[in-house]
Amino acid sequence: MMAILTEAELAAALADNVERDITPEDIRNFVDSVIAIGGTMYATNVPLDITASWAPITVFTDSIDTKGLTEDFLTGEFTVGTGAGGTYLVFAVLNIDSAFSGDIDVVLTKNGALTPYISTYTVQAGIKVPFIISGTGDLVDGDTIGLGVKGSGAATVTLVHGSLRASRI
Repeated sequence: MMAILTEAELAAALADNVERDITPEDIRNFVDSVIAIGGTMYATNVPLDITASWAPITVFTDSIDTKGLTEDFLTGEFTVGTGAGGTYLVFAVLNIDSAFSGDIDVVLTKNGALTPYISTYTVQAGIKVPFIISGTGDLVDGDTIGLGVKGSGAATVTLVHGSLRASRI
């Protein structure tokens, strides 16, 4: 992978080219800096503890197509890398199977804080429920993005499949 450059660095590297100073490496850096910045963390068939208070979802076990972001499975968050700041679309799909009935709230988090992107779902015991949540926002180098969860009561549910996708747009 080539370097991910900031907009100012790209502008300097790709000046008007009167002197024919733009190199093939400059073009590769441009492509790597503007295309496909993002990543996906996911997990399959893992227990997810839910309480009546907000807590981060920290059960992701794998990642794919990650570029410009660093995944942290211990915190369940992506960290925006150097030069990868910008506007992001964040999208999560969670398929939950529960032995209890009640409400589950899922929220997108930024730097550990709740965002306005919150969805509430009512689950019925033994019926798998798909949760979908998305949001957009500006992120700068070093920002973190993740998911939080809380329920109407304490329980352990099964995350049949869950993924968190962040893409710079």
